[in-house]
Amino acid sequence: MRESTEDLSLINEGAVNTTTTEAVDSGKRRWITVIRDEAGTLQQDIESAQQQLAEQQDSPADVVVDFIRQSSITGALVPRSMLLAPPYSMSEPDLIQVLEEIEHTEAFADIMLSAGARDDYYYSSQSISVNYASMCVLVIEKDVCRTIAQAVRFECETYPRPYKVAMLTQAPYFFEPKQIEAALTAIETHPDYADIRPVASSDGQAYLFSERFMSYGKAYGLCEWLEVEQFQNP
Repeated sequence: MRESTEDLSLINEGAVNTTTTEAVDSGKRRWITVIRDEAGTLQQDIESAQQQLAEQQDSPADVVVDFIRQSSITGALVPRSMLLAPPYSMSEPDLIQVLEEIEHTEAFADIMLSAGARDDYYYSSQSISVNYASMCVLVIEKDVCRTIAQAVRFECETYPRPYKVAMLTQAPYFFEPKQIEAALTAIETHPDYADIRPVASSDGQAYLFSERFMSYGKAYGLCEWLEVEQFQNP
């Protein structure tokens, strides 16, 4: 009987040990599963954060557009050649690709091109008008005669009124008096500028007008009003 009791005791202990081991193993399995799940979630979070960071980084087109917009705020155009030079130092193929992306992206619709004789120039229509950009191109390329003629024609057609010569010494032109004098002498005999004529008020203020858009009489009457009559009859 004693041997049977001992055997039963051993059997019971074995059963207890087996149950305990299985319980421990089951707990470990659950613990490992939780760790694996948490690791997987952490990896997903890391990958998501990396993707968001990559999306937040500006593309070359974004950088160029931002530069053009900032330049336009100050009244400056961006020559195409500037983007090939430091600090941008873009290769010609890369620049072509970036400019094509800008042209076909709706978010960059304000970026405009003004073609010059020596270079292409970019600006944002949010800050610069088409006429101002055209003027800037002529000034940059030092085409004084065309600059003056275009300014006079625009003034006469748009407002309409004659163009005061003294305005050529101010922004965006900043022409020297000698430059203006030489250009006006050339304009007098050049067939492309045959419509550009001088007129002056009675107090000697020099103006220019275009015969395409107004007669001499109208131009004289307007500059006389601007310089003399409006101050006599407030």
